[in-house]
Amino acid sequence: MDNYLDAGSQCSLDIMAEEYLGNWVFTQDGLVPGCLRSREGVAEEFLLGDPPPESTRSIVLPAFVNAHTHLGDSFAYPAPKGSVEEMVGPDGYKHRVLASATDEEKRSGMRSSLDLMWRTGTTSFIDFREEGLQGISCLRDATIDSNVGGVVLGRPEGSSCTDDDLRALIGQCDGLAFSSISDWPPDLLETASRMCKGSDKMFALHASESRREDIEAILHLEPDFLVHMTAASEDDIAACVDRRVPIVVCPRSNKAFGLSPDIPMLLKLGASVALGTDNAMICGPDMISEMRAAYHLSASVGGLSEFDAVRLATCSGHKVLNPKRKITMELSTSDDLVVVDVQGEDPLLELVSSDGSVEVSAVIQDGMVRRVRV
Repeated sequence: MDNYLDAGSQCSLDIMAEEYLGNWVFTQDGLVPGCLRSREGVAEEFLLGDPPPESTRSIVLPAFVNAHTHLGDSFAYPAPKGSVEEMVGPDGYKHRVLASATDEEKRSGMRSSLDLMWRTGTTSFIDFREEGLQGISCLRDATIDSNVGGVVLGRPEGSSCTDDDLRALIGQCDGLAFSSISDWPPDLLETASRMCKGSDKMFALHASESRREDIEAILHLEPDFLVHMTAASEDDIAACVDRRVPIVVCPRSNKAFGLSPDIPMLLKLGASVALGTDNAMICGPDMISEMRAAYHLSASVGGLSEFDAVRLATCSGHKVLNPKRKITMELSTSDDLVVVDVQGEDPLLELVSSDGSVEVSAVIQDGMVRRVRV
């Protein structure tokens, strides 16, 4: 992976009289011929059918959603090798380096991660932010002036926090997110879940990452979504399907720990699945790379279609972000969109499988075409 912490980029509004972006549009029917017409930097309409000759050789698709990040440890990339417990457990490497770094080191690393997200077509993310109120504040500061919007889920600094501490946290973020249920007192988790539900905010958990955990104890907490589930049984997945609890998987991070999500099995059982990049000290928050990892690593367990790989990185992430909103794949110029330039004759396969052959050229936000420049 490139040393993304050293990368820089700019974006600007595209001011041209008229332009046609794309030869293909990603829809619920797959990739279809079409383009996006813009005038003076404003996205005006989708035109399906054969695009005009001057249209760019690109795919127009929903912007990527990174449904699980830990951006606070961006400054620590690249992390050393180790087990899940050694690296991200309660007393693991990540928490030691977080404790020893300055707030400015953390903010600088987060800004670089946000920059990478923007350059690779991600406009939304959900972050599990450690370090209590100070951790939330650091991430909020880092996102100032960023085009990438974050859902910030906080976490207490320790298990001895009071109800007042939890209320203060919830008041400063979009909800709470915890590591394994074995890391926290059950009564604390129950109180946190209840407070989040009462405030109409998210409550999420890591679950069954390196070892199987009690799914009933997890689902009793009514999480809005779970992360990992790599050690879960098919019965555990079925229970999540019954309770309509989405599952976010992180193939590259899992691979670093010798784990692998069985995405075809999850989809076969009817699970709602989205993709995330997990700890930034291990994997840069690049959703194109994550989508490709999901596609390639699934080949040995039945495989993913190119359509499903793209859907998991885009529309499925939007469903986790907006659980009460009906998410469709009917594109609108008011949606966050991304324009990805391609080279070959099979653009969708190229997007999900060919390293280095695609490039994000523009992002559309609030109907405005913004160029992405490296």
